[in-house]
Amino acid sequence: MTGNIWMCSHLLDTEDLEFGMHEFITYKMDQKYYGMGEKKCVIAAWKSGAVYKCGKLVLVRRDILEEYLRNQYKKQEESK
Repeated sequence: MTGNIWMCSHLLDTEDLEFGMHEFITYKMDQKYYGMGEKKCVIAAWKSGAVYKCGKLVLVRRDILEEYLRNQYKKQEESK
């Protein structure tokens, strides 16, 4: 397991732990895990700069995307 996820692994279920093992994810994995629609996933991935293209395969770097989503959430909470 990478990073510090092991410190809170008792709070996570098997889906979270399995997802945490992936450094790169696909749009489909992104949609399923974060519960966002296809268009929102694509927009967030590109805005965060986490998109890597390998021919026709498009991968999203999970740590960059999560940092972007956290910052967006913080901005949204501060504006309330």
